[in-house]
Amino acid sequence: MRPIIRVDGTFLKGRYPGVVLTAITIEGNNHVYPITFALVCKENNEYWEWFLKKLKDHVVGHDHQFVLLSDRHKSIIQAVPKILPNACHMYCAQHMSLKYGNAKVRWLLKEAANTLNQNEFWGFMLQIWAISEKAYNSLMQIGPLNKWASAFQEKSRFGIIYTNHVESWNRMIIPERQMPVTSLLEGIHANIIRHHRDYRVDGEKFKTPVTKWWHELILHNAWRGRTFTREKFSPTLWTVYGENKTCMVDLNTRSCTCKWWEAMGIPCEHAMSVIRETKSDPYAFCVVYYKRETYAETYKEQWRPTRGKDEWPQDRASRRILPPLPFKQAGRPKKKRKKGKLEGVPVQLRRCSRCKAPGHNKETASNSKS
Repeated sequence: MRPIIRVDGTFLKGRYPGVVLTAITIEGNNHVYPITFALVCKENNEYWEWFLKKLKDHVVGHDHQFVLLSDRHKSIIQAVPKILPNACHMYCAQHMSLKYGNAKVRWLLKEAANTLNQNEFWGFMLQIWAISEKAYNSLMQIGPLNKWASAFQEKSRFGIIYTNHVESWNRMIIPERQMPVTSLLEGIHANIIRHHRDYRVDGEKFKTPVTKWWHELILHNAWRGRTFTREKFSPTLWTVYGENKTCMVDLNTRSCTCKWWEAMGIPCEHAMSVIRETKSDPYAFCVVYYKRETYAETYKEQWRPTRGKDEWPQDRASRRILPPLPFKQAGRPKKKRKKGKLEGVPVQLRRCSRCKAPGHNKETASNSKS
């Protein structure tokens, strides 16, 4: 799996308040792969620090080198440097864009975050400044550009600039989020087992050295690069003249001046043009994360279903688990709704504000008298 982890929290919808904190990654066929989740009272500094510490101790280890993508929650921003100092913390472009009401500014912001060329980045930023100088200044005050702009980040995030996968996971567990704690955990566990089984079966059907999703992308790049012209400087160094730009491709270092190859881990359209000309194997130039063997290793382990209550340990009777302390939920307090007459509460009779007679209002008063 690619060394990029996305974290997020989502609230429970049922009778019992709380938040589910989740960390996910993306496996070789671009599917959601949940790493860990936890049920906490609310999102704050204490719980996010605890969650990231568990993530470090049991998943990524202390020698962690990965990209952590989040929605810029203030508690995550404070906890990451403290708990995961070696992780590269980046921000979701979609959550950043929601701050601005202008649709053009939102689109330009996403394009600026996604581009790998610094000149193109400043071109998008100049267009934002022309539309709204206030929006431009607020973006420049977020922090270092490498926190959200791919063009200034040395570590690759494989084209992932959104936390949409973890948002999809939050929507997928909506039925479980309405359940009590034990049912919620059992439901999420069963959900993971079901997807783990289905994706393992899908992996057995792959016919190429890489997974299906990336195989189709390689074919797409080969089709786009079929009309490019090439100039050879050495057996591994070529100049490729594309539709809109001219790029230098180095097969030895697996790099292209468009930076797409280094960022994504598979040959770009310019590299595919050279690989096709040299009759090389394009799959040999892909990173290991997309290999069929890596995908099979990801789903090699067998998940065991939860045992029935009659097989649970009996020593739990001596353990007394207290309920969590009550706390005030964020947002406006809910008011009691008005009950109807079918619930035992009589409905107040409507009276006219003009003649005070029951059964009509002032708009229909003349019709009622006639």
